[in-house]
Amino acid sequence: MNLKIQKEFGPLNWIDVTAWTDDYKGSISFTDDGESADEFFSKMRNIKDFIKEFGYSATLTKYEADKLCPYHEARIDINFTGGELDV
Repeated sequence: MNLKIQKEFGPLNWIDVTAWTDDYKGSISFTDDGESADEFFSKMRNIKDFIKEFGYSATLTKYEADKLCPYHEARIDINFTGGELDV
């Protein structure tokens, strides 16, 4: 799935890919690539919706840039069984 996401939406700044095999949940995190907050978070919503097309559940958490962190960041939590997400 990561390769499909990269092909569809790249270039992307991946910062973390985490998978928990015991409960079939995981997350992927990105930082912006110099685009505006609106462009970046719109792309992240599109990636979340793309993941859902595979039958998985997905939620998006946004972290906007501030004084301590000069870039936008997003985490997409995924349940690979399609069930509920406890985030």
